[in-house]
Amino acid sequence: MVRLMVGVLAAMVWEAARGAVLLAQPPAPVSIANEKPVTYKVRQVVKLDGLKIGAKSVRMWVSIPDDERNQDLLDLHVVSAPGKWSIVNDHENRARFLRVDVANPLASSLEVVVEFIVVRKPVHVVVDPKKVAALSPALQKAFAEHLNRNAPHMKVTPRIQIMADEVCGDETNAAKEVALIIAHVMKVADHYSYSKDAQMPKCGIGDVEACLQQGGGCCTDLNSLFIALARARGIPTRLAMGYRLQEKNVGKLVDPGYRCWVEYFLTGYGWISADIVEADTPNGLGPARWITGLTARRIWLNSGREFKLAEDLKAGRVNHMSIAYAEIDGVEARLLPEGILQPQITRQVMFTELDAK
Repeated sequence: MVRLMVGVLAAMVWEAARGAVLLAQPPAPVSIANEKPVTYKVRQVVKLDGLKIGAKSVRMWVSIPDDERNQDLLDLHVVSAPGKWSIVNDHENRARFLRVDVANPLASSLEVVVEFIVVRKPVHVVVDPKKVAALSPALQKAFAEHLNRNAPHMKVTPRIQIMADEVCGDETNAAKEVALIIAHVMKVADHYSYSKDAQMPKCGIGDVEACLQQGGGCCTDLNSLFIALARARGIPTRLAMGYRLQEKNVGKLVDPGYRCWVEYFLTGYGWISADIVEADTPNGLGPARWITGLTARRIWLNSGREFKLAEDLKAGRVNHMSIAYAEIDGVEARLLPEGILQPQITRQVMFTELDAK
């Protein structure tokens, strides 16, 4: 009983503390003086399974990194690809992919291996709400895509609009609204996709309604909820996709899963990154570190959703590119489990830190 009460009290203290940190004005001080840029050498292996004898063609688009404002790509090398390959861009989103075309594949599985060197920078933005102005008509037009209220899986429904208005109340300062919305997402949505509860639903496509119905989900679910709520208040937002490079995995070949985060726009500051899952981790670095920044321990792959990879794509547009997209004889390969069927597309990563002492 004593142990249970201690746990309950600890949870109550954490809940109160994170709310205070998120809404503190001016923002609680956070120093990243001890966080340095990290140079990673990464070997990324993406595998496509489940090819049947007699398959005629495979088309595959693999997510690969590029330069980003907090990431410098120094080198990228295609170690092996099972067919003709080329690097292609999605100019509507910030993304590029390694496209591979294989005719008459002879094996039941195919691997695409790339190696790259990137420098990742830690970032933390100290936001003064007094310096955040309303979005001008010109910026509203420029960011129309990131204000889209009808984006698949992130729609601003009447329910979402009511929720956003209740959460933010009479507040009209975007910086304060963001803090209120993040605190609300952390309150109503739990991140349980990686073994927190075996009975809970597994990671899905990242959908607002599923997130609310389930009371949480994977990072795409939580971020989709944030994006919809923020857009309901007229705040430009977008999804960023990548994966973490955790210190415990240096030199090991592991499945890093994937990690997405949100980027929201504040006038006077530009695009700001936030990792809601990390912000809601009781034994982590604390909410203040994550609602306006990221550490260097991740790889950025792309931003946005609804990727246009080819005109004749079976899926039309691909909702998110966490690992890759593939078609086998025009049939979309599984990225997520379907009942007892396991994903056909998987990724493993091995990395070292070139500037480590």
